[in-house]
Amino acid sequence: MQSDRYQIGWNMLAEVDGEQGERVIDALQDIAPDFATILIGMFGDVYSRKTLHLKSRELATIASLVTLGNAAPQLKVHIHGALNVGCTAQEIVEVMMQIALYAGFPAALNGLFAAKEVFKERDIEIGSGSDGTASAGLPSQFDKGYFITAELRITDPNRVEETKARFKELCAITREEAGCTLFELHEFEEEPTKLMLWERFDSEEAFHFHHNAPYTIALKDKGLTEIVSIHQSDMV
Repeated sequence: MQSDRYQIGWNMLAEVDGEQGERVIDALQDIAPDFATILIGMFGDVYSRKTLHLKSRELATIASLVTLGNAAPQLKVHIHGALNVGCTAQEIVEVMMQIALYAGFPAALNGLFAAKEVFKERDIEIGSGSDGTASAGLPSQFDKGYFITAELRITDPNRVEETKARFKELCAITREEAGCTLFELHEFEEEPTKLMLWERFDSEEAFHFHHNAPYTIALKDKGLTEIVSIHQSDMV
């Protein structure tokens, strides 16, 4: 027989994370059932506290997971959870906007792409008024465009500084292209061989113009980096 603490935790998990949370617990049963029990108990300990309501707790959790940058599955579970407890899609998007100032644009972008996948699963359209989004009927504050975030790995640890210098030159050149409105390089002090490119173009055509430009091809041909992951979103 399970304890009252376990039951409180299970009830809170079902209320907040629903089916997604239950899948996580089920996935642990054949490898670490005790961990699942500990997780449920701790979930109940925190989520049953009265000072913050569930919406605030889920938005705080989303912010934390986006900032970590390495917990996409858990992030999606809690985006579902936020919607389950009454957060609107627009409130979740606004959290990503806030995070960009402190955790960086790549982290915020990856968070937005995760949110977009969840919204698609639940047939939620930002700006349509579905799910009570506050943005219904409101125009965007920014021009639409074609957004890309790419994680790169420097192939030779002995050429880190050379590679970064080459990419900084590419950034400066690319920002002069007619269709480019943003092209930034993000470095990671704790992982010197890791780079993130954050790109925005007016259109997919402008994006392809950049990637077919002689200076872009010349840098690719040097083999200084390899692509770890790339996300793109056409926001037009």
